[in-house]
Amino acid sequence: MFLRQVNKSRNSTLSNIRKFFLLIIFFIGFVGCNYLYAEGQPGVKESTLLDLIKAGGIVGLFIILVSILGGGLVIEHFVNITRDKLCPPEIVAELEALVEEGQYENALTLCTSNPNFFCNIVGAALSKVNVGYEAMVEAMQAAGEDEAAKLNQKISYISLIGSITPMLGLLGTVVGMISAFGIIKTKMSPSPADLAKGVEEALVTTAEGLLVSIPMMTVFFYFKNKVTLYIIQLGIMAGEFVDKFKGVSVEE
Repeated sequence: MFLRQVNKSRNSTLSNIRKFFLLIIFFIGFVGCNYLYAEGQPGVKESTLLDLIKAGGIVGLFIILVSILGGGLVIEHFVNITRDKLCPPEIVAELEALVEEGQYENALTLCTSNPNFFCNIVGAALSKVNVGYEAMVEAMQAAGEDEAAKLNQKISYISLIGSITPMLGLLGTVVGMISAFGIIKTKMSPSPADLAKGVEEALVTTAEGLLVSIPMMTVFFYFKNKVTLYIIQLGIMAGEFVDKFKGVSVEE
Protein backbone atom coordinates (compact mmCIF):
# COMPACT_ATOMS: atom_id res chain seq x y z
CA MET A 1 0.00 0.00 0.00
CA PHE A 2 2.81 2.38 0.92
CA LEU A 3 4.67 1.63 -2.32
CA ARG A 4 1.57 2.34 -4.42
CA GLN A 5 1.22 5.71 -2.72
CA VAL A 6 4.89 6.44 -3.36
CA ASN A 7 4.68 5.61 -7.08
CA LYS A 8 1.46 7.59 -7.56
CA SER A 9 2.92 10.69 -5.89
CA ARG A 10 6.18 10.33 -7.83
CA ASN A 11 4.32 10.41 -11.17
CA SER A 12 2.37 13.48 -10.05
CA THR A 13 5.58 15.25 -9.02
CA LEU A 14 7.28 14.53 -12.35
CA SER A 15 4.28 15.95 -14.18
CA ASN A 16 4.40 19.15 -12.11
CA ILE A 17 8.15 19.52 -12.73
CA ARG A 18 7.62 19.22 -16.49
CA LYS A 19 4.96 21.93 -16.40
CA PHE A 20 7.23 24.19 -14.35
CA PHE A 21 10.13 23.84 -16.78
CA LEU A 22 7.84 24.53 -19.74
CA LEU A 23 6.73 27.74 -18.02
CA ILE A 24 10.36 28.79 -17.46
CA ILE A 25 11.27 28.02 -21.09
CA PHE A 26 8.30 30.09 -22.29
CA PHE A 27 9.39 33.02 -20.08
CA ILE A 28 13.00 32.89 -21.34
CA GLY A 29 11.81 32.67 -24.94
CA PHE A 30 9.50 35.65 -24.49
CA VAL A 31 12.27 37.82 -23.01
CA GLY A 32 14.74 36.68 -25.66
CA CYS A 33 12.42 37.49 -28.55
CA ASN A 34 11.83 40.99 -27.23
CA TYR A 35 15.55 41.51 -26.78
CA LEU A 36 16.32 40.39 -30.34
CA TYR A 37 13.55 42.61 -31.69
CA ALA A 38 14.96 45.64 -29.91
CA GLU A 39 18.51 44.91 -31.08
CA GLY A 40 17.33 44.70 -34.67
CA GLN A 41 15.77 48.18 -34.76
CA PRO A 42 17.63 50.81 -36.82
CA GLY A 43 19.58 53.35 -34.82
CA VAL A 44 19.77 51.15 -31.73
CA LYS A 45 23.31 50.54 -30.50
CA GLU A 46 23.91 46.96 -29.56
CA SER A 47 24.91 46.32 -25.94
CA THR A 48 26.72 43.22 -24.85
CA LEU A 49 25.99 41.33 -21.67
CA LEU A 50 29.27 42.62 -20.24
CA ASP A 51 28.13 46.21 -20.92
CA LEU A 52 24.94 45.62 -18.93
CA ILE A 53 26.88 44.07 -16.04
CA LYS A 54 29.20 47.07 -15.95
CA ALA A 55 26.25 49.47 -16.15
CA GLY A 56 24.72 47.91 -13.01
CA GLY A 57 27.71 48.91 -10.91
CA ILE A 58 28.51 47.36 -7.55
CA VAL A 59 24.83 46.93 -6.62
CA GLY A 60 24.11 45.15 -9.90
CA LEU A 61 27.10 42.85 -9.40
CA PHE A 62 25.85 41.98 -5.92
CA ILE A 63 22.40 41.15 -7.34
CA ILE A 64 24.05 38.82 -9.85
CA LEU A 65 26.01 37.06 -7.09
CA VAL A 66 22.82 36.65 -5.03
CA SER A 67 21.04 35.22 -8.10
CA ILE A 68 23.83 32.64 -8.53
CA LEU A 69 23.40 31.64 -4.89
CA GLY A 70 19.64 31.36 -5.40
CA GLY A 71 20.13 29.26 -8.52
CA GLY A 72 22.32 26.87 -6.56
CA LEU A 73 19.66 26.54 -3.87
CA VAL A 74 16.98 25.86 -6.49
CA ILE A 75 19.05 23.09 -8.09
CA GLU A 76 19.78 21.55 -4.67
CA HIS A 77 16.07 21.59 -3.77
CA PHE A 78 15.05 20.00 -7.07
CA VAL A 79 17.54 17.21 -6.39
CA ASN A 80 16.84 16.62 -2.69
CA ILE A 81 13.22 17.62 -2.08
CA THR A 82 11.72 14.64 -3.85
CA ARG A 83 9.53 11.77 -2.72
CA ASP A 84 12.34 9.26 -3.19
CA LYS A 85 14.67 11.30 -0.98
CA LEU A 86 12.15 12.01 1.77
CA CYS A 87 10.65 8.52 1.73
CA PRO A 88 12.81 5.95 -0.12
CA PRO A 89 10.54 3.12 -1.34
CA GLU A 90 13.15 0.43 -0.63
CA ILE A 91 13.50 1.61 2.99
CA VAL A 92 9.71 1.61 3.43
CA ALA A 93 9.50 -1.94 2.11
CA GLU A 94 12.30 -3.10 4.40
CA LEU A 95 10.68 -1.43 7.41
CA GLU A 96 7.36 -3.14 6.66
CA ALA A 97 9.09 -6.51 6.46
CA LEU A 98 10.94 -6.01 9.76
CA VAL A 99 7.80 -4.89 11.58
CA GLU A 100 5.80 -7.82 10.24
CA GLU A 101 8.52 -10.12 11.63
CA GLY A 102 8.48 -8.32 14.99
CA GLN A 103 12.09 -7.13 14.66
CA TYR A 104 11.46 -3.71 16.16
CA GLU A 105 15.05 -3.09 17.25
CA ASN A 106 16.32 -3.80 13.74
CA ALA A 107 13.64 -1.51 12.33
CA LEU A 108 14.77 1.28 14.67
CA THR A 109 18.40 0.71 13.66
CA LEU A 110 17.38 0.94 10.00
CA CYS A 111 15.66 4.28 10.61
CA THR A 112 18.65 5.62 12.53
CA SER A 113 21.10 4.62 9.81
CA ASN A 114 18.95 6.17 7.05
CA PRO A 115 18.02 9.69 8.20
CA ASN A 116 15.23 11.12 6.07
CA PHE A 117 11.79 12.63 6.64
CA PHE A 118 9.87 9.34 6.89
CA CYS A 119 12.52 7.39 8.80
CA ASN A 120 13.01 10.17 11.34
CA ILE A 121 9.28 10.20 12.12
CA VAL A 122 8.89 6.43 12.25
CA GLY A 123 12.16 6.07 14.16
CA ALA A 124 10.90 8.44 16.85
CA ALA A 125 7.78 6.28 17.21
CA LEU A 126 9.76 3.02 17.27
CA SER A 127 11.94 4.35 20.08
CA LYS A 128 8.78 4.34 22.26
CA VAL A 129 7.55 0.89 21.24
CA ASN A 130 8.12 -0.49 24.75
CA VAL A 131 6.12 2.33 26.31
CA GLY A 132 2.94 1.85 24.33
CA TYR A 133 0.93 2.99 21.35
CA GLU A 134 -0.07 6.39 22.77
CA ALA A 135 3.55 7.26 23.51
CA MET A 136 4.49 6.21 19.98
CA VAL A 137 1.86 8.50 18.50
CA GLU A 138 3.03 11.44 20.61
CA ALA A 139 6.66 10.85 19.60
CA MET A 140 5.65 10.56 15.95
CA GLN A 141 3.70 13.85 16.08
CA ALA A 142 6.57 15.70 17.76
CA ALA A 143 9.08 14.37 15.23
CA GLY A 144 6.71 15.21 12.37
CA GLU A 145 6.43 18.82 13.50
CA ASP A 146 10.21 19.04 13.76
CA GLU A 147 10.79 17.58 10.29
CA ALA A 148 8.11 19.85 8.77
CA ALA A 149 9.80 22.90 10.35
CA LYS A 150 13.16 21.83 8.92
CA LEU A 151 11.75 21.48 5.40
CA ASN A 152 9.99 24.85 5.53
CA GLN A 153 13.11 26.51 6.89
CA LYS A 154 15.17 24.96 4.11
CA ILE A 155 13.09 26.50 1.32
CA SER A 156 12.67 29.84 3.12
CA TYR A 157 16.05 31.07 1.86
CA ILE A 158 14.67 31.17 -1.69
CA SER A 159 11.88 33.41 -0.41
CA LEU A 160 14.47 35.61 1.29
CA ILE A 161 16.39 36.06 -1.96
CA GLY A 162 13.16 36.76 -3.84
CA SER A 163 12.24 39.40 -1.27
CA ILE A 164 15.55 41.27 -0.98
CA THR A 165 16.51 41.46 -4.67
CA PRO A 166 13.82 44.07 -5.52
CA MET A 167 15.08 46.09 -2.56
CA LEU A 168 18.62 45.79 -3.92
CA GLY A 169 17.30 46.91 -7.29
CA LEU A 170 15.67 49.91 -5.60
CA LEU A 171 18.98 50.66 -3.89
CA GLY A 172 20.68 50.64 -7.29
CA THR A 173 17.99 52.97 -8.61
CA VAL A 174 18.65 55.46 -5.80
CA VAL A 175 22.43 55.22 -6.27
CA GLY A 176 22.08 55.80 -10.00
CA MET A 177 19.80 58.81 -9.55
CA ILE A 178 22.15 60.27 -6.93
CA SER A 179 24.96 59.93 -9.47
CA ALA A 180 22.90 61.64 -12.17
CA PHE A 181 21.86 64.53 -9.91
CA GLY A 182 25.46 64.87 -8.76
CA ILE A 183 26.44 65.58 -12.35
CA ILE A 184 23.65 68.14 -12.68
CA LYS A 185 24.96 69.82 -9.54
CA THR A 186 28.56 70.05 -10.79
CA LYS A 187 27.81 71.03 -14.41
CA MET A 188 25.82 74.04 -15.44
CA SER A 189 24.49 72.47 -18.64
CA PRO A 190 24.99 68.70 -18.58
CA SER A 191 24.37 66.83 -21.80
CA PRO A 192 22.17 63.73 -21.98
CA ALA A 193 25.35 61.67 -22.36
CA ASP A 194 26.58 63.01 -19.00
CA LEU A 195 23.42 61.82 -17.26
CA ALA A 196 23.15 58.53 -19.14
CA LYS A 197 25.52 56.57 -16.88
CA GLY A 198 23.56 57.25 -13.69
CA VAL A 199 20.18 56.73 -15.33
CA GLU A 200 21.35 53.49 -16.96
CA GLU A 201 22.61 52.19 -13.62
CA ALA A 202 19.24 52.99 -12.05
CA LEU A 203 17.29 51.16 -14.75
CA VAL A 204 19.62 48.16 -15.06
CA THR A 205 19.68 47.45 -11.32
CA THR A 206 15.88 47.77 -11.13
CA ALA A 207 15.51 45.29 -13.99
CA GLU A 208 18.06 42.91 -12.45
CA GLY A 209 16.27 42.94 -9.11
CA LEU A 210 12.92 42.14 -10.73
CA LEU A 211 14.36 39.50 -13.09
CA VAL A 212 15.81 37.67 -10.08
CA SER A 213 12.86 38.18 -7.73
CA ILE A 214 10.05 37.02 -10.03
CA PRO A 215 11.51 33.55 -10.81
CA MET A 216 12.68 33.10 -7.22
CA MET A 217 9.26 33.81 -5.73
CA THR A 218 7.64 31.58 -8.35
CA VAL A 219 10.00 28.72 -7.46
CA PHE A 220 9.51 29.35 -3.74
CA PHE A 221 5.74 28.92 -3.93
CA TYR A 222 6.22 25.85 -6.12
CA PHE A 223 8.40 24.29 -3.40
CA LYS A 224 6.09 25.58 -0.67
CA ASN A 225 3.14 23.73 -2.18
CA LYS A 226 5.30 20.68 -2.86
CA VAL A 227 6.59 20.55 0.73
CA THR A 228 3.09 21.03 2.15
CA LEU A 229 1.80 18.13 0.05
CA TYR A 230 4.68 15.88 1.10
CA ILE A 231 4.22 16.73 4.79
CA ILE A 232 0.54 15.77 4.61
CA GLN A 233 1.05 12.60 2.58
CA LEU A 234 4.06 11.32 4.54
CA GLY A 235 2.34 12.18 7.82
CA ILE A 236 -0.59 10.02 6.79
CA MET A 237 1.75 7.20 5.76
CA ALA A 238 3.61 7.40 9.07
CA GLY A 239 0.31 7.34 10.96
CA GLU A 240 -0.81 4.22 9.09
CA PHE A 241 2.56 2.61 9.80
CA VAL A 242 2.34 3.33 13.54
CA ASP A 243 -1.26 2.01 13.61
CA LYS A 244 0.26 -1.46 13.22
CA PHE A 245 1.37 -1.19 16.85
CA LYS A 246 -2.07 -0.72 18.38
CA GLY A 247 -2.01 -4.27 19.68
CA VAL A 248 1.56 -4.25 20.95
CA SER A 249 1.75 -5.04 24.66
CA VAL A 250 3.64 -2.72 26.98
CA GLU A 251 6.73 -4.16 28.63
CA GLU A 252 7.16 -3.12 32.25
